[in-house]
Amino acid sequence: MVSQSTWRRRYVAPVAQAAGLVPDGKVFRLTGEHGDCALIEFHPHRIDPKMDVFFVRVSVVPSPQRAWAYRQHWDQAKDLPPTSAEAMLHWDLIPPDTVAWDPAADMPARGYWAYGARTDPGACAEEFVGMLREHTFPQMRRLLDREELLAEMKRRSPGFHHRRPPGWAEVLLNVDRLEPAALEPLLARVETDYPVADEFIAWARDYAAARG
Repeated sequence: MVSQSTWRRRYVAPVAQAAGLVPDGKVFRLTGEHGDCALIEFHPHRIDPKMDVFFVRVSVVPSPQRAWAYRQHWDQAKDLPPTSAEAMLHWDLIPPDTVAWDPAADMPARGYWAYGARTDPGACAEEFVGMLREHTFPQMRRLLDREELLAEMKRRSPGFHHRRPPGWAEVLLNVDRLEPAALEPLLARVETDYPVADEFIAWARDYAAARG
């Protein structure tokens, strides 16, 4: 059976690299402006001896979101590559029935891709690469535009997992672009019932001030 690392190198890496993504093991990163990043991450699941099974998550990681996540040691963390753990928003790539491990399963198992005894690796790759080209790459590029990402964080569309409230997202997407005085109206709209809101507001003020 073709290993998943070989499958990614053979089928995914050429297409991803042609689209501007940089491969790094199970992760493919697309870098935008301001140090923001969108990434595709593969998660193998060793649950079937006859099939190679995995799920795939796409994450959007704005640079200030990373700075907030690593606020205690940002000087050490800022040069590390972005990861899905730091995402502001993510979604999973759901396979069509023909290459799903169990098309009748509930989530999360419905999101498992598979090839092996029942599915040719090339057929699985064809479906996966087609999804990347038609949907995933354009979506990643769109959401690397901060105005588009902010609109989505406010809209809360189904299919996406939004990992910050809208007010927090608006601050994070502007804290490295606005002068401190211009940031204050956004801080007034931060959801204060969300954990550590006071700490977040203080951090945002300090972060904006440090830029000046």
